[in-house]
Amino acid sequence: MTASTDKAARTKGSAVHPSIARGIARLGQDISRARRARRISTTDMAARMGVGRSTLHRLEQGDPGVSLNTLAMALSVLGLFDRLAELVDPASDELGLMLAERTLPKRITSRRMNASSENSPSADASGADDAPEGW
Repeated sequence: MTASTDKAARTKGSAVHPSIARGIARLGQDISRARRARRISTTDMAARMGVGRSTLHRLEQGDPGVSLNTLAMALSVLGLFDRLAELVDPASDELGLMLAERTLPKRITSRRMNASSENSPSADASGADDAPEGW
């Protein structure tokens, strides 16, 4: 084995799981393809992102240490930022929705009123006592 295959990818001292490293590398490749499909040079893309060409290169190579802001700026330049913004949208999170459904109460019971509050003279004779509780 070579030294480059012995070591796991690392970012700021933390190891990156191999499946995550593969996903980030694929994301970088996809960004590179999208940039080239739009005929945007690396110089122009980096300038529009507000970063250096070396940072863009690191992003496209799948460096896990590249900031989320750099990724967001790249997607914005490519017109794909909406996909990032909707990535973990609660409305499309099937597992989250299922778990939230489980926490709903089985039944809702009304609060019992005291016998003294039902017979209190403060009840308005004009029908205001017909308003829902808490209104």
